[in-house]
Parts: sequence; structure tokens; C-alpha cells
Amino acid sequence: MKRKSNHFTQLLFFVYLLLLIWIILFKLQFSMEALDRGRALNLIPFHYGKGIGGAYHFKEMLDNVLIFMPMGIYLQMLLPKSKFYTKVLVIAGTSLCLEIAQYVLAVGRTDITDLITNTAGGFLGLALYGIVNRLLKDRAKTDKLFFVIAVVVSVLFVGLLAVLLLAN
Repeated sequence: MKRKSNHFTQLLFFVYLLLLIWIILFKLQFSMEALDRGRALNLIPFHYGKGIGGAYHFKEMLDNVLIFMPMGIYLQMLLPKSKFYTKVLVIAGTSLCLEIAQYVLAVGRTDITDLITNTAGGFLGLALYGIVNRLLKDRAKTDKLFFVIAVVVSVLFVGLLAVLLLAN
């Protein structure tokens, strides 16, 4: 049973990664023509140019944290014996690759703040898993809880995606 649920967890993680790429690189668009084409690079943390207000940036930072939290949870489930810092490096490396891809493909703003907030989100996911695991005092129960949550969220998100595809 454990082996089978681990395969499903791996499948859900793969779906999550595809959705993450779609969100970050393709900005929830269904065609390349709909993307804002442009290349921008910001290497100053939490620095924003003129024109867009602070509330927008706070929302964007919160979104970045939230979309990377599942990565931390999945890594805790899939790599239980890996060291904590290794998981943080995987999260930061994934974020860095996506930021570089945005720059190379000219599909968004490559921003050090995104790298920081994405990594913070993954870190919070790692921490959340640890807290829940301490409360439940049973790794199998913790995995099962997060697996059920992942299934529900994945089904809802993929269902929403299907509705959006049919509407277009």
C-alpha cells in the first residue's frame, strides 16, 4: 500500500510541477500569442519601479509564497531521508531555473524578489509538514493527510483548468 501511494504522490508532484511551469512561465495563458513578450531583469531585492503600487507587489509576493509551499510539502513526503538543506536547495534551484527560463524565453520579469519569495514559500511548506508531523506524531498519518489534501486541490485545479479550456 505504501509503495502505491508513493507512486500517486509522485504523479501528483509531477502534475504540480506542470501547473507551476504553466503559472510562472505561461502566466495561465493558453497560447503563446497571448503572452506579454518582454525581457526584464531586477537584481535588487524588494525593489520596484515606478507606476505599480505596493499592494500589487505584496499580492505578487504572497502568491509566490503560496504557489511554492506545496513543493516543500511534496519534498518532505517524497524525500523523507534527505537533509533539510538539500530540500531547500532543490526549491531554490527550481525557482532559479524558472526565473532564468522567463528571461531566456522573454515571457516575464526575472526578479530576485521572486527567487526569495518562492524559496520562502517552499521553506514554509517544509516547516508546515514538520509542524503537522509533530502534532500527529506519525509520519504515515501526516503523509496521508497531505496526500488527501493534494488530491482534492489537484482535482479542483485540473477541473477548473478543464472548464477554462472548454470556455476558450
